[in-house]
Amino acid sequence: MSLLPLSAILAFYGGHLLALALLALTAWVLGRLLVGSLLLVGAERVVLPATLGLAGLAHLAFLLGLAHALTRPALLLVLVAIHLLGWRAWREMLAGVAGIGRRRLALGALALLVGLPLFLLALYPPTAFDATLYHLPDARAFARAGALPFLGQLRFPVFPQLDEALFAAVLLLAGDVAVQLVQLLAILLTAGLLLAWGGAGEGEDRSRYGGLLAAAAYLGSPIVIHLGTTAYVEAGLTLFTTAALAAAWRYRQSGDCRRLALSAFFAASAAGVKYLGLFFFAVAVLLVMLPSRQEPARKRRPADLLLFAAVALMALLPVYGRILYFTGNPIFPYLPRLFGHSPWDPVTLRPLPESLAAALRQGLTTLVTLPWNVVFARGRTGSQPPFSPFLLLALPLFAVALWRDRRARPWLLVALAYTACFPLLPPDARYLLPILPLLSLALAAALDRLPLSPRGGIALAVLLLLPGGLYAIYRVALQGAPPVTSAARDHYLAARLPLYPAVAWLNREGGSDSTVYAFFAEDMTYFAQGTLLGDWHGPARFAELLPDLGDPEALWRHLRSLGVDFLLVPRDRGDLRLPESPAWSRRFRPVYADPHARVFALDGGGPTL
Repeated sequence: MSLLPLSAILAFYGGHLLALALLALTAWVLGRLLVGSLLLVGAERVVLPATLGLAGLAHLAFLLGLAHALTRPALLLVLVAIHLLGWRAWREMLAGVAGIGRRRLALGALALLVGLPLFLLALYPPTAFDATLYHLPDARAFARAGALPFLGQLRFPVFPQLDEALFAAVLLLAGDVAVQLVQLLAILLTAGLLLAWGGAGEGEDRSRYGGLLAAAAYLGSPIVIHLGTTAYVEAGLTLFTTAALAAAWRYRQSGDCRRLALSAFFAASAAGVKYLGLFFFAVAVLLVMLPSRQEPARKRRPADLLLFAAVALMALLPVYGRILYFTGNPIFPYLPRLFGHSPWDPVTLRPLPESLAAALRQGLTTLVTLPWNVVFARGRTGSQPPFSPFLLLALPLFAVALWRDRRARPWLLVALAYTACFPLLPPDARYLLPILPLLSLALAAALDRLPLSPRGGIALAVLLLLPGGLYAIYRVALQGAPPVTSAARDHYLAARLPLYPAVAWLNREGGSDSTVYAFFAEDMTYFAQGTLLGDWHGPARFAELLPDLGDPEALWRHLRSLGVDFLLVPRDRGDLRLPESPAWSRRFRPVYADPHARVFALDGGGPTL
């Protein structure tokens, strides 16, 4: 091996490891500043400040974007300020590291070894459909503009985009692969929260191995590993929903209003990542309002609700105020009949059956078959990686816990209520990720009642962790080492995305100034250096262009009105037949072809093939 490839390998792996470490450290320092004098115990000392800091970093990036200051110099200035202001946190951390015993050091080294496949899995170039369709294009557009503009050419021109603002900041500082490390940190912090939450309590509520088992059950689902190593936002959503519910639970136990403020901030952050977070925001409000065993909490409830509302409003207003400002619809593009129609009206939601009876039958069928489908028949739920089979085997335990275990009952009820909404959503298992920590807690609570020895508890945790660990190892073995050089990255992408070579050619020929219309290639949006149009939504939606295919002159005029320079047509769509006529040849000249795609220039714009 020559020196240059070795240096490139070391720079790639070392650079991304450093990026992950700096992200985690910056989040922890910021969170430690924000958490103040709140008493933290056990794993909470690490995971709660880091979670709070990660949410804080996302809000800071969003506010910088609103101020048109989402730039590399501004971000570096913010990072330096965080670490200078957090010098006490650094001193506390260094003192804690110096006091680590050999046993904890060995356990930490073992955890790093176990986490190595997850780190490697996050280092592959982005290929996940929605990541390259709009999550990463959003982040890139924010980074290029230094702001948060209305992105009319994308599937969702405006949306709850708290995670995308953080993605833009990471993209500016460390590149697109590092964006996936944000989600890796999110699933690790979620596991840490479960470790702290599952082991908390007093008296008969005290759990011996609950935290360890809950964290292992969560990371043991392959879908968690997949979503935690790609540029989706479900991992971040799940982290903040889990943190919000854990803080609300701790507030109910202690009556400490600082826990209440944390719950409000985390719940609002979850809603800022995805509209689905609004469900858990409502759950957090309900937890605050319901009576508890703590008499002081009941006496303070009106004031506590005002505090919750004030904190939540401050966190929600920038995100939802921006949506309202651009569209007049706070949950754009949904409920168009109420707020007004737009070219981005949703077309991918499940169609409602004609009758109430049919709707009930369809919904019940979806719910009854859902546990099996998310583990085995995954083609019915978006073909995502499976949930852990142990969750399917645990269904009888969940039924018993729902009836007899007051520790697990509230979280099972929340999970059931959320799952009841699933028939209304697109059939994709990743929308269920936010309830997985709650199911993991319930499973851990049930297993913790077994007469486990220390070795038995650890062995059970390893067993629960096994499906996720094996999935990560399998994926890394299947794909080989992550590509390090630009040429290797192009080869990796071309092998997995058939239309990538055509887009790469367009990048070389047209550069960032060209506009391409592509039929059924919306997941190529991120890879196009210029503008790539064509989607199921928006002004350039397929339904507007497909009727013109039989009339080359009308298609040419329509594309020209959109400013299009090139037309990309995939070959694998049997229903997409181009006319072979002199009229077509006059308006569309072939400039590129491969086994998967053809590219045509409109009125010149490149050499003829």
